[in-house]
Amino acid sequence: MYQNMKKNKKTLALLITFLSGFSFLIYEISWNRFLSLKLGTTVVASTIVLMAFMAGFGFGANFIGKKANNKTKLGKIISFILGGIGILSIFNYLIIDNLSSLYSNLFHNITIVDIFLFISTFLLLFIPAFLMGGIIPVVNKIISTNNSNVSKNIGHIYATETIGSAMGGLLAGFILIGNIGQKQTIIFAATINILLAIFLLLSKSFNNIIFSESYKISSKTNSISENSGFIALITTFFIGFSILSLQILWIRIFKTYFTNTSYTFSLITSFVILGLSAGSWIYKQKEHKIKNYDKIILKIILLLIFVSLVGLLILLDLPDLLLQPFKQSTDNQFIRLIILPLFASILIVFPPSVISGFAFPVVCNMYSNGAKNISKNIGKVMQINTLGSVLGPAITTFIFIPFLGAGKAFLLILSILSISAIFILQKNNIKLKLLKPTFVAIAAMLILFTISTKELRFLAPSIKLQKKEILVYQETIEGTIIVTNEPNKGIFGKSTYVNNSTVIGSNYDAIKAVKMVGHLPFFVGTNCKNVLIIGFGIGVTTSAIAQHSEVEHIDCVELVLGLVQNAHYYSDFNNNVYNDSRLNIISGDGRHYLQTSSKKYDLISCDPTHPVLGSGNLYTKDYFSEIYEHLTTDGVMTQYLPLHKLRLEDLLGIIKTFNSVFENSYVWLGQYHAILLGRKNNELIDFDVWKRKIYEIPMEDFLYLEPYHLAASLIFDNHSIENFPADLKINTDNLNYTEFFSFKSFDESNIYNNLNYFNNNRCDIYKAYKNLSNKFLMDKFLEGNILLTNSFYYSLKGQQQKAIDALIEASKV
Repeated sequence: MYQNMKKNKKTLALLITFLSGFSFLIYEISWNRFLSLKLGTTVVASTIVLMAFMAGFGFGANFIGKKANNKTKLGKIISFILGGIGILSIFNYLIIDNLSSLYSNLFHNITIVDIFLFISTFLLLFIPAFLMGGIIPVVNKIISTNNSNVSKNIGHIYATETIGSAMGGLLAGFILIGNIGQKQTIIFAATINILLAIFLLLSKSFNNIIFSESYKISSKTNSISENSGFIALITTFFIGFSILSLQILWIRIFKTYFTNTSYTFSLITSFVILGLSAGSWIYKQKEHKIKNYDKIILKIILLLIFVSLVGLLILLDLPDLLLQPFKQSTDNQFIRLIILPLFASILIVFPPSVISGFAFPVVCNMYSNGAKNISKNIGKVMQINTLGSVLGPAITTFIFIPFLGAGKAFLLILSILSISAIFILQKNNIKLKLLKPTFVAIAAMLILFTISTKELRFLAPSIKLQKKEILVYQETIEGTIIVTNEPNKGIFGKSTYVNNSTVIGSNYDAIKAVKMVGHLPFFVGTNCKNVLIIGFGIGVTTSAIAQHSEVEHIDCVELVLGLVQNAHYYSDFNNNVYNDSRLNIISGDGRHYLQTSSKKYDLISCDPTHPVLGSGNLYTKDYFSEIYEHLTTDGVMTQYLPLHKLRLEDLLGIIKTFNSVFENSYVWLGQYHAILLGRKNNELIDFDVWKRKIYEIPMEDFLYLEPYHLAASLIFDNHSIENFPADLKINTDNLNYTEFFSFKSFDESNIYNNLNYFNNNRCDIYKAYKNLSNKFLMDKFLEGNILLTNSFYYSLKGQQQKAIDALIEASKV
């Protein structure tokens, strides 16, 4: 009967461990996303969030592990831990949601606001993470009531926790946040914690832990030396340092090769944890065969270095090894966005993660050495491991990548791991003749290669496979900037990438659209003296705005400052605006700037990347409302809106979302792209002012500045938007359907279907403009614009003869 009770208690403890890990990664993915909205999508912000989690987790494991070491009612301890996590998580959501506005009202200096915001967020995240860290040490204490099978139990517990984490991460990234919302996802995880806490608090049997006499016996096994405890701590520190540093580099390099979506990188992060779980399960099965723990730990380090180097070699040639063979399949977006990153993760990320997962229970067993003080000892191991896991990402992000680049940083991290093995060998009295010279040789070769190699480049597939000329390759904290050129295309041959996302190509239609983003606010009659631009890009929108003499000051917030430094490659398009004395470049995230600044502007303009490629938070009601609050009484906003890679319901939903904030809304068509314009006042567009403003600026090479032609490009106003289908959803931060998109968004038919809808559902242009005296001329330009848009529609469908016929008809009109 006692054995059955003991078995049931172990099963319940493992179930609690699984559900705890399951909820913890739901929290981590949810908090990372939520805090990117509140702290900005900068690498600095995400690194601070990671450091808060890891630091709290490690210190909590050590502190709670010590406190639980001599306790018997461990079920109550876990109950208080889980209940505290659930309650604090809901509390934190409510507090952090309002911190930016609170501090920006108290302080008018953005730097001071940021300091208070980051400190507060760090502390608020640290506390629940502190509690999370206590689960594994306490569960080990519950299960390991005697010295038998302690080693296997450690592996079993860690494997159970990590498999739960992986499943929680996949569920959060693929289903929960995109379908029930950010807030509801956090409440879901908190509910799991609170229900478990109530159950454990009421469970009398789970709190009656019975320890056998053998629990009090602590004798060192033959496979562990006197220095094993110290060696275990050194090992866990450097493996934690290395594996988290490599994870930063893997994600960074994968962003260069794969489409930057929330799905892709939720998958990669969860796959790392799956590797940790697999390694722990392998340890559980093989631990009885380990004869010498000191030797096995050195073999683990050697194997980790080897598989990581193999992964680096694969990464360097990934387009040729993986993407080129599957080139015909990449038209299938599920294969492109999920299967290929998954396959790459199996080759590159999974093997080192498995080894790391195997190493953790090894070092726990080396340091704990039996059941006595097990929660205290495992807590200590976890603290040292997470200390390395905090320092590794911080040093890699802020020092290694900007100064060395991702490739050389990879080599340096493996060099550090090799040196740690040499240090361990010095402390090890067991004779290991071959290992010491092996590690010395590896460390020397890695350091020499790091110093002597000029640069290891990771190029986006379209660059490498098309063999484009590379003008700039620059790795910064916020991303890898690549400027390319195709000489046969002349001035239209240049393109700039940040990681794998094109900032802007220099195609005519793209240049035309972003110039319209800059000019339209002035044409509608807004007096724009003070301007805010979110995203400099290559400077085309900024240059269009700077052409208007009434502009006195331009603030421009740019996440990747290297783009400004390389804008001179596009002087044909941006008129060297980066030298304009009115321009003030601000480093950072545009949304975060708005949240922490109280400054008002006459015009706020934004030209983000595509919403499904990492800019979904710049197409939500929350973001548009933030802009509305930062506009002066008669202020105006413009923003780029793509027609491609969006289903019709998503595209119209964004317009409806915009209109829910700006009641006086307009949508213009710029060939294959759209432009949103919202005004705070309710005035109609005065066509007399429209004409005068257009004639005041010099003729543009890439924008046909004819008043009637531009007026005829107006597609929707607030009256026509009100007639959109009633079932369209408002896009919000909490439930963002552009970020968590349907794979049908990538159907090639979307762009011409969207264009066709625009052309067939135009607004009554005479309700949008006043003083339109020449109705005959306006009707002719409108008829011609409809035919021109039809030509674009047929061209996109591949019906070239129909496209030519429509173009001829348009020119006749």
